[in-house]
Amino acid sequence: MKKSILIVSSLILALTIWVNDLPKVAAAPLAQEGNLLTNGGFEQPFVNGAAEGWTSWFLQKEKQDEECLSGYQYKPKWNVETGGSFVNGGVTSQYVGNNWDTWSGGVSQTVDVAPGVTYRFTFAAKGRASNEGSPEPSDTGVNMNVRAGIDPNGSGQWNDADVVWGASTSPHDAWQQVSVETTATGERITVFTSANFGVPNVNQCRQFMDTWYDQAELVAVSAAPAPTRAPAPAATETPAAVAELEPTAPVVEPTTVAVADAPEEPQQDTEPEPEQPSEVAEPAGMTGGTICVNAFYDEDANGLHDASEGFMAGVTFSVASQSAIVGQAISDGTDLPTCFQGLAPGAYQVAQEVPGRLEITTAANAVVSVADNMTTGLEFGSRLRQEEPVTAPEAGAAEAVATVAEAAQAPSEAGGFDLLAVSGLVVILVGVVLLGALLFFLLRGQ
Repeated sequence: MKKSILIVSSLILALTIWVNDLPKVAAAPLAQEGNLLTNGGFEQPFVNGAAEGWTSWFLQKEKQDEECLSGYQYKPKWNVETGGSFVNGGVTSQYVGNNWDTWSGGVSQTVDVAPGVTYRFTFAAKGRASNEGSPEPSDTGVNMNVRAGIDPNGSGQWNDADVVWGASTSPHDAWQQVSVETTATGERITVFTSANFGVPNVNQCRQFMDTWYDQAELVAVSAAPAPTRAPAPAATETPAAVAELEPTAPVVEPTTVAVADAPEEPQQDTEPEPEQPSEVAEPAGMTGGTICVNAFYDEDANGLHDASEGFMAGVTFSVASQSAIVGQAISDGTDLPTCFQGLAPGAYQVAQEVPGRLEITTAANAVVSVADNMTTGLEFGSRLRQEEPVTAPEAGAAEAVATVAEAAQAPSEAGGFDLLAVSGLVVILVGVVLLGALLFFLLRGQ
Protein backbone atom coordinates (compact mmCIF):
# COMPACT_ATOMS: atom_id res chain seq x y z
CA MET A 1 0.00 0.00 0.00
CA LYS A 2 2.82 2.41 0.94
CA LYS A 3 4.50 1.65 -2.38
CA SER A 4 1.29 2.52 -4.27
CA ILE A 5 0.89 5.80 -2.39
CA LEU A 6 4.52 6.70 -3.14
CA ILE A 7 4.00 6.03 -6.88
CA VAL A 8 0.80 8.11 -6.97
CA SER A 9 2.44 11.01 -5.09
CA SER A 10 5.36 11.01 -7.52
CA LEU A 11 3.00 11.12 -10.51
CA ILE A 12 1.02 14.03 -9.03
CA LEU A 13 4.22 15.98 -8.33
CA ALA A 14 5.56 15.41 -11.85
CA LEU A 15 2.24 16.49 -13.43
CA THR A 16 2.15 19.64 -11.28
CA ILE A 17 5.70 20.65 -12.23
CA TRP A 18 5.02 20.05 -15.93
CA VAL A 19 1.81 22.11 -15.90
CA ASN A 20 3.55 25.00 -14.13
CA ASP A 21 6.21 25.05 -16.84
CA LEU A 22 3.63 25.69 -19.58
CA PRO A 23 4.05 29.16 -21.18
CA LYS A 24 1.76 31.76 -19.62
CA VAL A 25 0.12 34.75 -21.26
CA ALA A 26 1.48 37.98 -19.79
CA ALA A 27 -1.00 40.67 -18.79
CA ALA A 28 -0.72 44.15 -20.29
CA PRO A 29 1.19 46.54 -18.00
CA LEU A 30 -1.04 49.15 -16.43
CA ALA A 31 -0.47 52.81 -17.22
CA GLN A 32 0.76 55.01 -14.39
CA GLU A 33 -1.78 57.36 -12.89
CA GLY A 34 -1.49 61.10 -12.30
CA ASN A 35 1.08 63.65 -13.46
CA LEU A 36 4.44 61.92 -14.06
CA LEU A 37 6.47 65.14 -14.24
CA THR A 38 8.66 66.49 -11.47
CA ASN A 39 7.69 70.08 -10.60
CA GLY A 40 5.12 70.47 -13.38
CA GLY A 41 4.13 73.82 -11.84
CA PHE A 42 7.65 75.28 -12.37
CA GLU A 43 7.98 76.27 -8.73
CA GLN A 44 11.22 77.19 -6.95
CA PRO A 45 14.06 76.45 -6.57
CA PHE A 46 15.52 77.39 -9.97
CA VAL A 47 19.00 76.24 -11.05
CA ASN A 48 20.79 78.28 -13.75
CA GLY A 49 17.45 79.82 -14.62
CA ALA A 50 15.55 76.52 -15.04
CA ALA A 51 12.98 75.24 -12.54
CA GLU A 52 14.02 72.24 -10.44
CA GLY A 53 13.51 69.00 -12.40
CA TRP A 54 13.88 70.74 -15.78
CA THR A 55 16.86 71.21 -18.12
CA SER A 56 17.37 74.18 -20.44
CA TRP A 57 18.15 73.65 -24.13
CA PHE A 58 18.64 75.95 -27.12
CA LEU A 59 19.60 76.09 -30.80
CA GLN A 60 22.27 78.48 -32.00
CA LYS A 61 22.54 79.62 -35.62
CA GLU A 62 24.70 82.57 -36.61
CA LYS A 63 23.26 85.80 -37.96
CA GLN A 64 23.92 86.26 -41.68
CA ASP A 65 22.69 89.83 -42.23
CA GLU A 66 21.89 93.10 -40.47
CA GLU A 67 18.20 93.21 -41.32
CA CYS A 68 17.15 90.23 -39.16
CA LEU A 69 15.97 88.27 -42.20
CA SER A 70 18.24 85.21 -42.06
CA GLY A 71 16.21 83.30 -39.49
CA TYR A 72 19.04 83.07 -36.99
CA GLN A 73 18.89 81.94 -33.33
CA TYR A 74 20.91 83.20 -30.36
CA LYS A 75 21.05 81.68 -26.89
CA PRO A 76 18.03 82.92 -24.89
CA LYS A 77 17.74 83.61 -21.16
CA TRP A 78 15.99 81.42 -18.58
CA ASN A 79 14.66 82.77 -15.30
CA VAL A 80 12.03 82.48 -12.58
CA GLU A 81 8.89 84.58 -13.12
CA THR A 82 6.81 85.83 -10.19
CA GLY A 83 4.72 88.55 -11.90
CA GLY A 84 0.95 88.15 -11.46
CA SER A 85 -0.43 87.78 -15.01
CA PHE A 86 2.71 85.91 -16.12
CA VAL A 87 1.99 83.07 -13.67
CA ASN A 88 -0.82 80.70 -14.60
CA GLY A 89 -0.90 78.71 -11.35
CA GLY A 90 1.00 78.46 -8.10
CA VAL A 91 3.62 81.07 -7.20
CA THR A 92 6.07 81.07 -10.13
CA SER A 93 6.39 80.16 -13.81
CA GLN A 94 9.27 79.43 -16.20
CA TYR A 95 10.50 82.37 -18.28
CA VAL A 96 12.46 81.91 -21.53
CA GLY A 97 13.19 84.90 -23.76
CA ASN A 98 15.66 87.35 -25.28
CA ASN A 99 16.09 90.98 -26.34
CA TRP A 100 16.62 92.14 -29.94
CA ASP A 101 18.00 88.82 -31.27
CA THR A 102 15.70 85.98 -32.33
CA TRP A 103 16.07 82.67 -30.50
CA SER A 104 14.91 79.05 -30.29
CA GLY A 105 14.86 76.94 -27.13
CA GLY A 106 12.96 75.85 -24.05
CA VAL A 107 13.17 73.34 -21.22
CA SER A 108 12.99 69.54 -21.12
CA GLN A 109 12.54 66.66 -18.70
CA THR A 110 13.08 62.88 -18.97
CA VAL A 111 10.85 60.51 -16.97
CA ASP A 112 10.38 56.76 -16.50
CA VAL A 113 7.37 55.28 -18.33
CA ALA A 114 5.90 51.96 -19.45
CA PRO A 115 6.70 50.87 -23.04
CA GLY A 116 3.69 50.67 -25.34
CA VAL A 117 1.65 53.18 -23.33
CA THR A 118 0.41 56.37 -25.00
CA TYR A 119 1.23 59.58 -23.11
CA ARG A 120 -0.02 63.16 -23.47
CA PHE A 121 2.21 66.16 -22.63
CA THR A 122 0.39 69.45 -21.98
CA PHE A 123 1.45 72.85 -20.69
CA ALA A 124 0.17 76.42 -20.55
CA ALA A 125 2.14 79.03 -22.52
CA LYS A 126 2.01 82.79 -22.87
CA GLY A 127 4.11 85.10 -25.04
CA ARG A 128 4.87 88.74 -25.72
CA ALA A 129 6.78 90.38 -28.60
CA SER A 130 7.12 94.16 -28.72
CA ASN A 131 9.45 97.13 -28.90
CA GLU A 132 7.44 98.67 -26.08
CA GLY A 133 7.45 97.66 -22.44
CA SER A 134 4.51 96.03 -20.67
CA PRO A 135 1.57 96.65 -20.45
CA GLU A 136 1.65 97.66 -24.13
CA PRO A 137 0.06 94.85 -26.22
CA SER A 138 2.12 92.23 -28.02
CA ASP A 139 2.82 92.54 -31.73
CA THR A 140 0.60 89.77 -33.13
CA GLY A 141 2.49 89.78 -36.42
CA VAL A 142 5.42 88.01 -34.73
CA ASN A 143 5.39 84.21 -35.09
CA MET A 144 6.45 82.60 -31.80
CA ASN A 145 6.16 78.96 -32.92
CA VAL A 146 5.40 77.61 -29.44
CA ARG A 147 4.79 73.87 -29.34
CA ALA A 148 5.18 70.68 -27.29
CA GLY A 149 7.40 67.70 -28.11
CA ILE A 150 7.87 64.12 -26.90
CA ASP A 151 10.83 61.84 -27.62
CA PRO A 152 9.28 58.34 -27.25
CA ASN A 153 12.69 56.72 -26.63
CA GLY A 154 13.85 59.20 -23.98
CA SER A 155 17.14 60.25 -25.59
CA GLY A 156 16.94 63.74 -24.09
CA GLN A 157 17.95 65.33 -27.41
CA TRP A 158 15.55 67.74 -29.11
CA ASN A 159 16.97 66.95 -32.56
CA ASP A 160 16.45 63.18 -32.25
CA ALA A 161 14.64 62.04 -35.40
CA ASP A 162 12.05 60.22 -33.25
CA VAL A 163 10.76 63.34 -31.49
CA VAL A 164 7.04 63.91 -32.13
CA TRP A 165 6.10 67.59 -32.32
CA GLY A 166 2.64 69.03 -31.87
CA ALA A 167 1.14 71.89 -33.82
CA SER A 168 2.60 75.31 -33.03
CA THR A 169 0.87 78.46 -31.89
CA SER A 170 1.64 82.07 -30.91
CA PRO A 171 0.00 82.83 -27.54
CA HIS A 172 0.16 86.63 -27.64
CA ASP A 173 -0.82 88.20 -24.30
CA ALA A 174 -2.94 85.18 -23.29
CA TRP A 175 -2.35 81.77 -21.74
CA GLN A 176 -2.97 78.90 -24.18
CA GLN A 177 -2.88 75.13 -23.73
CA VAL A 178 -0.28 73.37 -25.92
CA SER A 179 -0.16 69.58 -26.16
CA VAL A 180 1.11 66.52 -28.02
CA GLU A 181 0.78 62.79 -27.48
CA THR A 182 2.59 59.65 -28.64
CA THR A 183 3.34 56.06 -27.60
CA ALA A 184 6.48 55.24 -25.60
CA THR A 185 8.90 52.93 -27.37
CA GLY A 186 11.13 52.37 -24.32
CA GLU A 187 11.14 52.74 -20.55
CA ARG A 188 11.85 56.50 -20.66
CA ILE A 189 10.52 59.48 -22.62
CA THR A 190 11.65 63.11 -22.84
CA VAL A 191 9.25 66.06 -23.05
CA PHE A 192 10.13 69.49 -24.45
CA THR A 193 8.67 72.98 -24.35
CA SER A 194 9.72 74.91 -27.44
CA ALA A 195 9.59 78.34 -29.03
CA ASN A 196 11.33 79.59 -32.19
CA PHE A 197 11.38 83.27 -33.18
CA GLY A 198 13.95 82.73 -35.95
CA VAL A 199 11.81 82.72 -39.11
CA PRO A 200 13.69 83.26 -42.43
CA ASN A 201 12.72 86.16 -44.66
CA VAL A 202 10.66 87.82 -41.91
CA ASN A 203 11.96 90.53 -39.58
CA GLN A 204 10.97 89.14 -36.20
CA CYS A 205 13.52 91.04 -34.11
CA ARG A 206 11.96 92.98 -31.24
CA GLN A 207 13.30 94.47 -28.04
CA PHE A 208 11.20 92.00 -26.07
CA MET A 209 10.71 88.42 -27.28
CA ASP A 210 9.43 86.68 -24.16
CA THR A 211 7.60 83.43 -23.36
CA TRP A 212 6.31 81.90 -20.13
CA TYR A 213 5.40 78.28 -19.27
CA ASP A 214 3.33 76.85 -16.43
CA GLN A 215 1.12 73.94 -15.33
CA ALA A 216 2.93 71.21 -17.30
CA GLU A 217 1.46 67.71 -17.14
CA LEU A 218 2.40 64.29 -18.51
CA VAL A 219 -0.31 61.64 -18.18
CA ALA A 220 -0.95 58.18 -19.56
CA VAL A 221 -3.97 58.03 -21.86
CA SER A 222 -3.89 54.27 -22.64
CA ALA A 223 -2.52 50.98 -21.35
CA ALA A 224 0.04 48.89 -23.19
CA PRO A 225 -1.37 46.06 -25.38
CA ALA A 226 -1.03 42.44 -24.22
CA PRO A 227 2.22 41.07 -25.71
CA THR A 228 0.59 37.91 -27.15
CA ARG A 229 -1.98 39.75 -29.26
CA ALA A 230 -1.61 42.41 -31.88
CA PRO A 231 -3.25 45.70 -30.84
CA ALA A 232 -6.68 46.23 -32.33
CA PRO A 233 -6.69 48.90 -35.04
CA ALA A 234 -7.90 52.27 -33.85
CA ALA A 235 -11.50 52.87 -34.84
CA THR A 236 -11.95 55.70 -37.27
CA GLU A 237 -15.11 57.68 -37.44
CA THR A 238 -16.25 60.12 -40.04
CA PRO A 239 -16.40 63.52 -38.33
CA ALA A 240 -19.90 64.61 -37.46
CA ALA A 241 -21.62 67.12 -39.66
CA VAL A 242 -21.02 70.79 -38.94
CA ALA A 243 -22.99 71.64 -35.83
CA GLU A 244 -23.02 75.41 -35.67
CA LEU A 245 -20.42 77.20 -37.73
CA GLU A 246 -19.56 76.72 -41.38
CA PRO A 247 -15.94 77.51 -42.39
CA THR A 248 -15.51 80.60 -44.48
CA ALA A 249 -12.90 81.89 -46.84
CA PRO A 250 -9.74 83.23 -45.22
CA VAL A 251 -10.27 86.61 -43.65
CA VAL A 252 -6.80 87.90 -44.53
CA GLU A 253 -3.77 86.89 -46.52
CA PRO A 254 -1.79 84.70 -44.07
CA THR A 255 1.68 85.72 -43.04
CA THR A 256 4.28 83.66 -44.89
CA VAL A 257 5.85 81.23 -42.42
CA ALA A 258 9.19 79.87 -43.53
CA VAL A 259 11.26 77.47 -41.48
CA ALA A 260 14.98 77.64 -40.84
CA ASP A 261 17.22 74.99 -42.37
CA ALA A 262 18.10 71.99 -40.25
CA PRO A 263 20.47 73.03 -37.45
CA GLU A 264 24.12 72.17 -37.67
CA GLU A 265 24.91 71.33 -34.02
CA PRO A 266 22.89 71.82 -30.81
CA GLN A 267 24.69 73.65 -28.01
CA GLN A 268 23.00 71.84 -25.09
CA ASP A 269 20.05 69.60 -24.66
CA THR A 270 18.14 71.12 -27.52
CA GLU A 271 15.09 70.76 -29.82
CA PRO A 272 13.88 71.09 -33.41
CA GLU A 273 12.90 74.36 -34.86
CA PRO A 274 9.15 74.80 -34.71
CA GLU A 275 7.28 76.34 -37.60
CA GLN A 276 3.74 76.70 -38.75
CA PRO A 277 1.09 79.06 -37.39
CA SER A 278 1.09 82.79 -37.12
CA GLU A 279 -0.99 85.34 -35.31
CA VAL A 280 -3.00 87.46 -37.72
CA ALA A 281 -4.70 90.75 -36.98
CA GLU A 282 -8.45 90.38 -36.67
CA PRO A 283 -10.40 92.48 -39.18
CA ALA A 284 -12.28 95.48 -37.83
CA GLY A 285 -15.85 94.81 -36.78
CA MET A 286 -15.34 91.10 -36.06
CA THR A 287 -16.53 89.62 -32.77
CA GLY A 288 -15.22 86.45 -31.18
CA GLY A 289 -11.99 84.71 -32.18
CA THR A 290 -10.74 82.96 -35.30
CA ILE A 291 -8.83 79.74 -35.95
CA CYS A 292 -7.12 79.40 -39.35
CA VAL A 293 -5.85 75.95 -40.35
CA ASN A 294 -4.04 74.40 -43.32
CA ALA A 295 -2.28 71.15 -44.31
CA PHE A 296 1.23 70.91 -45.73
CA TYR A 297 3.02 68.14 -47.63
CA ASP A 298 5.71 66.93 -45.21
CA GLU A 299 7.75 65.01 -47.77
CA ASP A 300 10.67 64.19 -45.45
CA ALA A 301 8.37 63.48 -42.45
CA ASN A 302 10.38 65.72 -40.11
CA GLY A 303 7.30 67.50 -38.76
CA LEU A 304 8.42 70.84 -40.18
CA HIS A 305 7.02 72.82 -43.11
CA ASP A 306 10.24 73.26 -45.08
CA ALA A 307 10.53 75.94 -47.74
CA SER A 308 10.62 73.33 -50.52
CA GLU A 309 7.39 71.62 -49.37
CA GLY A 310 3.96 72.62 -50.65
CA PHE A 311 0.45 72.08 -49.35
CA MET A 312 -1.75 68.98 -49.09
CA ALA A 313 -5.30 68.61 -50.39
CA GLY A 314 -7.99 66.27 -49.09
CA VAL A 315 -7.26 66.59 -45.36
CA THR A 316 -10.37 67.00 -43.21
CA PHE A 317 -10.22 69.56 -40.39
CA SER A 318 -12.60 69.54 -37.42
CA VAL A 319 -12.86 72.25 -34.78
CA ALA A 320 -14.65 71.27 -31.58
CA SER A 321 -15.53 72.99 -28.33
CA GLN A 322 -15.98 70.99 -25.15
CA SER A 323 -19.55 70.13 -26.12
CA ALA A 324 -19.83 70.02 -29.92
CA ILE A 325 -18.09 70.23 -33.30
CA VAL A 326 -18.37 73.85 -34.41
CA GLY A 327 -16.70 73.66 -37.80
CA GLN A 328 -15.41 71.28 -40.45
CA ALA A 329 -13.59 71.74 -43.77
CA ILE A 330 -11.36 69.97 -46.30
CA SER A 331 -8.02 71.40 -47.41
CA ASP A 332 -7.70 72.38 -51.09
CA GLY A 333 -3.90 72.14 -51.41
CA THR A 334 -3.23 75.89 -51.69
CA ASP A 335 -1.39 78.27 -49.37
CA LEU A 336 -4.66 79.89 -48.28
CA PRO A 337 -5.82 78.47 -44.93
CA THR A 338 -9.42 77.80 -44.00
CA CYS A 339 -10.60 80.09 -41.18
CA PHE A 340 -13.33 79.43 -38.62
CA GLN A 341 -14.66 82.80 -37.44
CA GLY A 342 -16.82 84.11 -34.64
CA LEU A 343 -15.72 81.53 -32.08
CA ALA A 344 -16.66 82.19 -28.48
CA PRO A 345 -13.66 82.58 -26.16
CA GLY A 346 -12.47 79.29 -24.70
CA ALA A 347 -10.51 76.12 -25.47
CA TYR A 348 -10.99 74.29 -28.78
CA GLN A 349 -9.58 71.05 -30.16
CA VAL A 350 -8.48 71.18 -33.80
CA ALA A 351 -8.01 67.78 -35.43
CA GLN A 352 -6.93 66.50 -38.83
CA GLU A 353 -8.15 63.32 -40.52
CA VAL A 354 -6.25 62.12 -43.60
CA PRO A 355 -7.48 59.79 -46.36
CA GLY A 356 -6.11 56.26 -46.49
CA ARG A 357 -3.36 57.07 -48.98
CA LEU A 358 -1.75 59.54 -46.55
CA GLU A 359 0.03 59.19 -43.22
CA ILE A 360 0.25 61.85 -40.50
CA THR A 361 3.72 63.26 -39.72
CA THR A 362 2.78 65.80 -37.02
CA ALA A 363 0.33 65.59 -34.14
CA ALA A 364 -3.16 64.50 -35.15
CA ASN A 365 -4.76 67.22 -33.04
CA ALA A 366 -3.99 70.29 -30.96
CA VAL A 367 -5.77 72.21 -28.22
CA VAL A 368 -5.76 76.00 -28.57
CA SER A 369 -7.32 78.86 -26.64
CA VAL A 370 -9.45 81.45 -28.43
CA ALA A 371 -9.99 85.02 -27.29
CA ASP A 372 -11.97 87.92 -28.74
CA ASN A 373 -10.30 89.69 -31.66
CA MET A 374 -7.48 87.14 -31.88
CA THR A 375 -6.60 84.79 -34.75
CA THR A 376 -4.63 81.60 -34.16
CA GLY A 377 -3.04 79.74 -37.08
CA LEU A 378 -2.25 76.02 -37.22
CA GLU A 379 -0.63 73.75 -39.81
CA PHE A 380 -0.74 69.96 -39.84
CA GLY A 381 1.68 67.77 -41.81
CA SER A 382 1.15 64.55 -43.77
CA ARG A 383 2.69 62.70 -46.70
CA LEU A 384 1.95 59.80 -49.04
CA ARG A 385 1.92 56.55 -47.11
CA GLN A 386 5.21 54.69 -47.35
CA GLU A 387 4.35 51.08 -48.13
CA GLU A 388 6.74 48.44 -46.81
CA PRO A 389 7.77 45.77 -49.37
CA VAL A 390 6.06 42.43 -48.85
CA THR A 391 8.35 39.38 -49.10
CA ALA A 392 6.68 36.28 -50.53
CA PRO A 393 7.21 33.03 -48.55
CA GLU A 394 9.64 30.50 -49.96
CA ALA A 395 8.33 27.72 -52.17
CA GLY A 396 6.83 24.89 -50.16
CA ALA A 397 6.51 26.99 -47.01
CA ALA A 398 3.35 28.94 -47.87
CA GLU A 399 0.98 26.12 -47.01
CA ALA A 400 2.68 25.44 -43.67
CA VAL A 401 2.61 29.15 -42.76
CA ALA A 402 -1.08 29.38 -43.59
CA THR A 403 -1.85 26.29 -41.51
CA VAL A 404 0.02 27.60 -38.47
CA ALA A 405 -1.60 31.04 -38.80
CA GLU A 406 -5.09 29.52 -38.96
CA ALA A 407 -4.41 27.33 -35.95
CA ALA A 408 -3.03 30.22 -33.90
CA GLN A 409 -5.92 32.52 -34.79
CA ALA A 410 -9.01 30.39 -34.19
CA PRO A 411 -11.18 32.69 -32.06
CA SER A 412 -14.78 31.81 -31.35
CA GLU A 413 -17.59 34.23 -32.11
CA ALA A 414 -18.37 34.38 -28.40
CA GLY A 415 -15.10 36.16 -27.61
CA GLY A 416 -12.19 34.00 -28.79
CA PHE A 417 -9.86 31.50 -27.12
CA ASP A 418 -6.15 30.83 -26.98
CA LEU A 419 -4.88 27.61 -28.63
CA LEU A 420 -2.11 27.22 -26.07
CA ALA A 421 -4.54 27.54 -23.18
CA VAL A 422 -6.89 24.91 -24.68
CA SER A 423 -4.05 22.46 -25.27
CA GLY A 424 -2.96 22.90 -21.65
CA LEU A 425 -6.44 22.09 -20.38
CA VAL A 426 -6.62 18.97 -22.55
CA VAL A 427 -3.29 17.73 -21.18
CA ILE A 428 -4.45 18.30 -17.60
CA LEU A 429 -7.72 16.40 -18.20
CA VAL A 430 -5.85 13.46 -19.76
CA GLY A 431 -3.50 13.39 -16.79
CA VAL A 432 -6.37 13.33 -14.30
CA VAL A 433 -8.06 10.44 -16.16
CA LEU A 434 -4.84 8.39 -16.27
CA LEU A 435 -4.16 9.11 -12.61
CA GLY A 436 -7.66 7.97 -11.65
CA ALA A 437 -7.26 4.75 -13.62
CA LEU A 438 -3.90 4.04 -12.00
CA LEU A 439 -5.30 4.60 -8.52
CA PHE A 440 -8.23 2.27 -9.29
CA PHE A 441 -5.99 -0.64 -10.34
CA LEU A 442 -3.48 -0.13 -7.52
CA LEU A 443 -6.14 -0.03 -4.82
CA ARG A 444 -8.03 -2.91 -6.35
CA GLY A 445 -4.89 -5.07 -6.18
CA GLN A 446 -4.44 -4.52 -2.43
